[in-house]
Amino acid sequence: MNPLGYRILRLDEVGSTNTLILENDRYLDDPGLVVLAHHQTAGRGRIGRRWISLPGAQLQFSAVVHPSGHPAEIGVVSLIAGLSVAEAVEELLGLKPALKWPNDVLLGGRKVCGILTESKPGERGQPRLVIGIGINCNGGESDFPPDLQPLLTTLQQGSGQAVDLEAALRAVLSRLEENLSALWAGRRAALLRAWRVRALPGERRVRIANARPPREGRAAGIDAEGRLLIRLPDGSLHAHASGEIEWLE
Repeated sequence: MNPLGYRILRLDEVGSTNTLILENDRYLDDPGLVVLAHHQTAGRGRIGRRWISLPGAQLQFSAVVHPSGHPAEIGVVSLIAGLSVAEAVEELLGLKPALKWPNDVLLGGRKVCGILTESKPGERGQPRLVIGIGINCNGGESDFPPDLQPLLTTLQQGSGQAVDLEAALRAVLSRLEENLSALWAGRRAALLRAWRVRALPGERRVRIANARPPREGRAAGIDAEGRLLIRLPDGSLHAHASGEIEWLE
């Protein structure tokens, strides 16, 4: 298996690095490939949310991964990617980001990184993953649209120093490769324990938006499969695996 980033395709501008890979089997069949963009004109977040691209200020890339472990491990890849980013940021800048299920990385309660994991099976049905990572590295909240300024931040704003994008890329790829290797080797429990240590504290109120009717409860951590546990008003626990969650506090 090639190491992550053994080949990096560097683009000045692209619609979406995830979409580019998903629409090109030549890229999807090249595990370890990283597509890095200076600017994304149609970047995507989870559930169709928009990604605001700030050319030259963000680290924006997608990595091709072919899982070699049990298929059940694929379900926690987004969590492991978030953990990897948080660990890399701490190593680089001494900051301690928090993690919000399933894949947001926060500083001071504001989002500093988003992750979008998508998949497309190969001809024989083998899993092929694309892990898209966007990190707000340099600049400040005033660089974002006014409606998003209360929600977003940057590593520079959190640390008080400019961030070397190449150093950040190397750090994230290193942590991601190490953690995914551990996942494929069966060490999911240890990785999820590390994720829990960085998780937002407290049982915060959430809404299960795709339920009919929508239901509210309080986040109560994650289970052994990486599902979000939600304590419902009747005291029961709901294990939420997919679908939109609205964090109400």
